[in-house]
Amino acid sequence: MSVDNRTEINDCNAATLWVGDKTPVLNTLAGQRYEGSGSIESQISDSDQEAFTTEDSLNTGTFSLDWSDSTLYLLVKDNLTANAAGGGAQFLIGDGTDRIAYDVGGNDAVGMPLAPYFNAYKLDCSNLPATFTVQAGVEADLTLTAITTIGYGAIHLAKAQGNVANVFLDYFAFIANDSYALTINGGTSGTPETMVDVQGDDVTNGWGLISNPLGSQFLFFGPTEWGESAASADHYFTADGEQWFWIGDNAGGHAVGVTHFPFRVIGNSTDTGSFVISNVAIINTGTRAEFDMSSADIDTLELTGCSLTGLGAIQAPLVGGTSRFCVDTIFSDCDRVDHNGADMNGCSILVSNVAADEGALFYDETVDPDGEMDGMTFSKGTNAHHAIRFGTNVPSMMTLRNCNFIGFSSSDDVDGSVFRFDDTSGNITLNLVGCTTDGAFSVDDAAGVTVTIVIDPVTTLINVQDNLAVDLQNARVLLEASSGAGDFPFNESVTITRSGSTASVAHTAHGLDDNDLVVIRGADQQEYNGPFVITNTTTNAYDYTVSGTPDSPATGTIISSGAILSGLTNVDGDISASRTFVLAQPVKGAVRKSSASPRFKDFALAGTISTSAGLTINVRLVLDE
Repeated sequence: MSVDNRTEINDCNAATLWVGDKTPVLNTLAGQRYEGSGSIESQISDSDQEAFTTEDSLNTGTFSLDWSDSTLYLLVKDNLTANAAGGGAQFLIGDGTDRIAYDVGGNDAVGMPLAPYFNAYKLDCSNLPATFTVQAGVEADLTLTAITTIGYGAIHLAKAQGNVANVFLDYFAFIANDSYALTINGGTSGTPETMVDVQGDDVTNGWGLISNPLGSQFLFFGPTEWGESAASADHYFTADGEQWFWIGDNAGGHAVGVTHFPFRVIGNSTDTGSFVISNVAIINTGTRAEFDMSSADIDTLELTGCSLTGLGAIQAPLVGGTSRFCVDTIFSDCDRVDHNGADMNGCSILVSNVAADEGALFYDETVDPDGEMDGMTFSKGTNAHHAIRFGTNVPSMMTLRNCNFIGFSSSDDVDGSVFRFDDTSGNITLNLVGCTTDGAFSVDDAAGVTVTIVIDPVTTLINVQDNLAVDLQNARVLLEASSGAGDFPFNESVTITRSGSTASVAHTAHGLDDNDLVVIRGADQQEYNGPFVITNTTTNAYDYTVSGTPDSPATGTIISSGAILSGLTNVDGDISASRTFVLAQPVKGAVRKSSASPRFKDFALAGTISTSAGLTINVRLVLDE
């Protein structure tokens, strides 16, 4: 079932307090009404004419209402209007002194067509048309906070003949902006609600919010929500292979204001809610519809193989619930899509409508998107925007797989770079596995953060278990180059100087990058020796942080080797790193756990990191107590 959330102002079932250039009267004939038992008929000619009322039929009296931030709706059967530019169809409002008919449509902007030959039109009072007809008073003096009159005006293509009525008015309603005109709910798990059901409700009740002009095509004229925000009853909805047209204007006529055409899927903590659509094409015209699918209380929210064209800001499904995802779906010419943690594998975000320096997709989750964005495609729109913008909450290590980027700038730190990072501190590594671009994988990062792009990395993983085959946390692991046959330097001679806590290493053609690891040995000053993360890399130098105040320059026979792992195992007994290797890398190292009970004997590591498969070593330690 569905619910019309608008407030009725006049149902046109009686001619009480109706006036016009030709006196409006009641018509109760079938075919001349869409809602209720009757319509108001009148006659309009080839000059600006009007029909209007001061009656609130719902409350049986006159009205004075604040419509300064509301959208008004009317139903009319008028098949002789001039075009929109010529003032063909006009929505009339007044305050008792000033009565203004605003141009909203015409024969080339027909609002939303309904049977039998009716049309729905709307007027957003916060975004009034610049063209209008003054029927009384002064337009600039119209008091939108105290409207007392509502009606219809028009200019016809030809002069009226005789006394035959040629305009039929049927139903006026309004709703506050930023709220939902229609709520779609009902259904069961076995028999979910469908758009056929919703359109049937519209016809039965005469709302003029949903139309079904042909087959699987459905037109939406007002802001719509699926589900219930407050506990009411379980709700289930499904659709497959349909075309939905979300009309944010009057089908070419005057549009509602920005943000005044919202759509959402909503749930609550009590009822079971389900929204499942597949192969549905959603096309937005006029004001861009914002579409929010991020409710934490909707149990099932699934989009598969859909397409969304011309929408405003989109909130993708929130991770969690029974089943929430949006996969294999195309977003074309839409505003920013916010990824909220649920699976978006196989989606395409094409020719995005976002502003320069914005991201077509915004990702700000605390977890690695690996497995949630596989196989996505991004193409640049008109503005110099990014494909993906990463927020300040993302983890330090992320992976994208098989993504394709088209048309973005190959230059770093410009509007239009492929990736943008908002973080202003720390180190972030983005692994790109099987990804492609028609340029370079460029980065626009904020000052203070270091971003490393690793293309087609492989993973080196050490798993450590105790003598009982239980994963061992806090075992210390070091894994470094064991020969110079791979990408890493091995036992190469270096010199070191110090300034404050920064050790600067002269190391010819080392081939390392920021955030890589080195192992320094042979310095007489022990503070210089050990594994370190390097920064400020150049072709022949890099820095690392040293403790204490050792002599400078360092003395001794000092050597440096590249390392892949240095640290403690996690709760799963794992320590790992991912990076690209051009050459297979021989490695050696050790695992130890002897600083606190239970203590174990050291374990020597050796192997070769494959350029395509990486390296995994499983270790079982021997108790040493």
